[in-house]
Amino acid sequence: MKKNSQVSKPVSQPVHNMIIFNDYQVAGQDSGGWNWVKNDEFILPPETALDIDLVQTTYGSGTNLNRSEVLLDGVELPEYQVEQQSSQSTFRWQVPRFSIPAAKLPPGPHILTFVVTDAKGQKSTVHVRFQVEAQNYPSIFEGEKPEGAAIPSGSQTAIFGMMGSTSFASTVPGTWKLINKTTNAELRSVPAKIFATGTLPTGNYDLVFTPDDSSLSAWMTHIRIGMAELYMGTDANGQKLAQGQQVTAPAAPGVVQLYSPVAGRWSVNGTGQTLTDSQHFEVVIPEMMAGMTMSVTFEPNQAANTDDLWGGSTTEVKIQVPGAPNSCDSASATATMDVLMQQNAQSSLMVERENLYSSDVTVKLYQNPVHVIWLATAAEHVEQGSEASDDEGPGFWAVDNVVVDESKLNWDHTALLLSSFKPGRYKVNYYSKREPRQSWCGYIQVVEDTRPIPSAPVCAKNEAGLAPSPGPILLKNSRGNEYRDGQTVRVSSAAELDSLSELRLTSTYAKRIGNKKLKDGSGKDMITYYMPNLVWTYGETPIGTRQEYIGATISSANAIQVFYEGKEIASLKPNTDEEYVDEGDESLDLKAIIADNENKPGVYTVKVTNTFRNKTCSVVQKYKKYDKELGESERNQTMTLTVEVK
Repeated sequence: MKKNSQVSKPVSQPVHNMIIFNDYQVAGQDSGGWNWVKNDEFILPPETALDIDLVQTTYGSGTNLNRSEVLLDGVELPEYQVEQQSSQSTFRWQVPRFSIPAAKLPPGPHILTFVVTDAKGQKSTVHVRFQVEAQNYPSIFEGEKPEGAAIPSGSQTAIFGMMGSTSFASTVPGTWKLINKTTNAELRSVPAKIFATGTLPTGNYDLVFTPDDSSLSAWMTHIRIGMAELYMGTDANGQKLAQGQQVTAPAAPGVVQLYSPVAGRWSVNGTGQTLTDSQHFEVVIPEMMAGMTMSVTFEPNQAANTDDLWGGSTTEVKIQVPGAPNSCDSASATATMDVLMQQNAQSSLMVERENLYSSDVTVKLYQNPVHVIWLATAAEHVEQGSEASDDEGPGFWAVDNVVVDESKLNWDHTALLLSSFKPGRYKVNYYSKREPRQSWCGYIQVVEDTRPIPSAPVCAKNEAGLAPSPGPILLKNSRGNEYRDGQTVRVSSAAELDSLSELRLTSTYAKRIGNKKLKDGSGKDMITYYMPNLVWTYGETPIGTRQEYIGATISSANAIQVFYEGKEIASLKPNTDEEYVDEGDESLDLKAIIADNENKPGVYTVKVTNTFRNKTCSVVQKYKKYDKELGESERNQTMTLTVEVK
């Protein structure tokens, strides 16, 4: 106890008559009117609110003000500031009781400052120093042995799954109580050092351990059982996602952000994207995934001692990528596929089909019963492993526009296990991870039956080429002006011929996009070789060129002739020497040709001829049997431009 002074305090000064903590007086007045304070005598038990009662007096004439302010460790607590007015010259006021919650009073020393103020602004201040006692919790550990890091009281224990159980161990004896927070029902009460929750369904529970030693505080943990929470975005403010929910990606290419309040392992099925020990995950959407559905799985980090999970702890969400999937057109999807089959466990893996090109035509595969069927970029790679070429290499695979889970792929994602699906017809997409432009698209039907006996020969892929659907032939000048078939241009001066000095050709032609793999023979006698792979393309092409390669199923050529009054005066044609590579001319200089003709007035005619060829194969019946007839189809497309020179 300490007094401020032995001299009497002036009567007109504000004063604290009494300060009481939890019904214990810690400050008052002596006979001289000065305050005394009991510093360091009041000890607040742990996790206990502090109730405060104040009696204070102010003096004055007229309206008398009595205001109370409180500070904790030098910081004002505005929520506890109150005041009262009175007409009495001596205004003794008992301030309504207020409480400071335990959350604001951590263990250790604290100082509460009380200030009383009158209408003149005169103040009186009292400081009270006190202690908050620290909790003395028992040491509790996860598992059946008291080892490792102790679990603090008030913490949360999460068990991820539809059901689960866990266990705890204490270093001292006591009683465990398990309470269902939803119903407030006590489920178990067990006196022991070790406690097992038993299998609990999804929900929230409190586990309280009360030590037999009364000097120790009761310990508690919150147990939550359920699936991990997932959100769109980078934090819990985004859209909450449910198990199996489908969301839409913004675009392809693009990124989808996902977040979980707990760390864990993320993966995207079939793409190789993974991330461990993370709360955040960026799902990268490649451009080729347009129109596909991707699956993202999240497996939260689980405590080592949790067990009896039912249904697993993994959460899966699906991402629908906007856009249209690639068409099954061999001109754009240029990879080839092989098919391997194993009839039963005792048989060997055999090559069933080779060099399947992308197509809308359904390929039927027969096996009875369905055992093992692989669709692969290279059959020998599946058979021999890394020693053999994998051709287009590892890739992304999708079945019916859904990205395939890794469990349905081989070790390096170069083959799809078709037999892991039920018999039926499926659309299959493949995109090479090495070169995304290398892709494959086709329809495969797995039939659980014996293969029918063929009644006729079948045309091989390299025996027939696709006939073109040609676009219009155009001549364009350097200004972007287009000249079409049947058009007439009238020129009245030499200056107007400048627009005809650099005419470029736009048309359909056979473009080489690489090589295609062909195989001859089987087993050890099999020979693999590569031939040029050509597709029909529409665009700008050199003039007077031929696109023709040995072994290709399509070819093209173009030529331009210029006539004056019906007589040919110039031409740009492909070279007929097969050993000579003719790159052609970038453009036609019609102005120079007219100048070489002494700029004679009259009618000049420009004729462009495109020639398309494709191999043909047909099966025909002759004298009660079928024969395969091979041939070649040729087609010409022409365009005529007339120029009248005055």
